[in-house]
Amino acid sequence: MAVSIVKLVDPLESLRRAVALCDGFAKLDSHGKVLVKPNVSIGFRLPPYGMTTTTSVLEGLIQLLIEQGCSDISIAEGSIEILGFNTKKGFERTQIDRLAKRYGVRLIDLNRGPFQQIDLGGLKVQISRPALDADFLINVPVLKTHALTKVSLGFKNLKGCLGPTSKTKFHGTNRLNHLIYLLNEVMKSDLTIIDGTYMLEMGPDTVLGKAYRKDLVIASRDGFACDVVGSTILGIDPSEVTYLQEFAEAHGRIVNAEAIEILGDKDIHALRERLRWKPDVTEELLTPAGVTGLSIPYPGESLCSRCYVMLCLAVAAFINENPNRDFGDAVIYCGKDLKSEEHGRRTILFGNCAIKNHGPETSTSKAVKGCPPQLPTTLSALCSVLLSRPRALRVMPVALLKLAGAGIGIYDYSLPRWNRYRSGMFDKKHFALSRNRPREIYAKSNQQLQVAQGRARTGSAIERGTTCVTGKSASKRLATNCRKE
Repeated sequence: MAVSIVKLVDPLESLRRAVALCDGFAKLDSHGKVLVKPNVSIGFRLPPYGMTTTTSVLEGLIQLLIEQGCSDISIAEGSIEILGFNTKKGFERTQIDRLAKRYGVRLIDLNRGPFQQIDLGGLKVQISRPALDADFLINVPVLKTHALTKVSLGFKNLKGCLGPTSKTKFHGTNRLNHLIYLLNEVMKSDLTIIDGTYMLEMGPDTVLGKAYRKDLVIASRDGFACDVVGSTILGIDPSEVTYLQEFAEAHGRIVNAEAIEILGDKDIHALRERLRWKPDVTEELLTPAGVTGLSIPYPGESLCSRCYVMLCLAVAAFINENPNRDFGDAVIYCGKDLKSEEHGRRTILFGNCAIKNHGPETSTSKAVKGCPPQLPTTLSALCSVLLSRPRALRVMPVALLKLAGAGIGIYDYSLPRWNRYRSGMFDKKHFALSRNRPREIYAKSNQQLQVAQGRARTGSAIERGTTCVTGKSASKRLATNCRKE
């Protein structure tokens, strides 16, 4: 199956061309359940560019589905739940909740179930039933690199269909890439559309990552081929993405964009970038703030995204209040792959995995328990290890208040490295509902809205989604060797 690459100008028209070129709706039944899975991974107020699927692309896709006569459409996500943020807040901050109301689309929080238990290589995980029960699953990731898997495109985006504890299990086994491959053996996207409005270097988020404008749509009915092309455009050799290599070996595929039929903007070499996937905390956070004497070694794939995001947020909040300081010789360890052989060095063990790997606290180490540790606990550890007591008592309340204020929208929390997002290349309107829509879609969406309102008249839209989407047997989307537990 072909992969289409189209320059993103007008979302609806660009999507229409991309889907037509790859024959993306060949198996779409307008009377079936359509589930759209974007990437709205983090609800916290970080710059969303390259990190989150744009609302403009989602709106164009919903319009396109309505044109096809689809009336049972859901948008589903299971966001990382940290700092009081959740899927619902992610939908609100990207105005996806407004999009759902405008077009009569159902919202589903995949973190809330119901779930079906599946065995993946001996690991039992919970997969969202609504995702399994969909008649047509449209996977809409973003074009980004990832600190733990090199890229995060369509294959990895399906990890958002797991229950919260299962997401953590994926990382706790040191088999993250292998499990992503296995997940894509039992879950199949009917259409993958990579939103390349922006692309992200050193992802998965913009605490350490750096976004760039790209304006591309990449689409295919073949999720593997779509990821190979997306990885190539990012400048990451797809044969070095472990889960893509495993999938290729299992299915006799070639992990090379040259072996894929590309339609539309065919010159993939002209589109190729050279983005880095492995972040450097010192280069991206510490050095720009004038901070020395503190290091955070790369943790490897054993660290889960929740822990990494929480640690980076805590460090960012800490150095915001303590710029241009030398902390002597201190180190923060996280994940289960790293172990210090140095004695006497001031050390923070972040998270249960690092604590288990290093053993109990010593006179020079501080353990921060949790999976992930809470932000106040982490900030407290940073202050107690790195600052004098008087300064710690002054700094910590201020840092916590600023983060809390950002969480409820009364404080504009920012890092110096985010100043680049004030340029004209980055447009907040991509994460807001458009003011206009085509007349023919207006009439159809009003009819659809009436149907959606009739489906459930009580509770919130997102709660209705989690309780009423059940559908036919999940075996439709599972491989034949999987059994319901």
